[in-house]
Amino acid sequence: MKTIRLAALAPLLLIATGAAEAAPGADRFDGSWSVIAKGNGTSCTGPYNYPIVIRNGQVDDAGDNDVDATGRATPDGGISGTIRQGLATVTVSGRLKGKTGSGQWTLSGITTCNGRWTARRIG
Repeated sequence: MKTIRLAALAPLLLIATGAAEAAPGADRFDGSWSVIAKGNGTSCTGPYNYPIVIRNGQVDDAGDNDVDATGRATPDGGISGTIRQGLATVTVSGRLKGKTGSGQWTLSGITTCNGRWTARRIG
């Protein structure tokens, strides 16, 4: 089995930048977050730690990554997004509550795998 580096998932959060207008109250989760992604099984390794930033409900990676990402955090804490890099596509979903969050991600493309992520607000 081929091992996939989760570096392609950097914005998980990956969870990522969206172009839609933020809904009222969407900024309640604005700030810096630290996300830890872990893969299920052996085809995806980890854990990996990624910095993200939420601004006006839109999620963005805080690192320097060459990815095409879209996503958002809703006022009730729902979070979803899609990250694309090369042939890989990662879908991310989950929930934020207060200063923590968790959810799942799925990688498709040349290979497939999935895992869980957790987050904590750091700023």
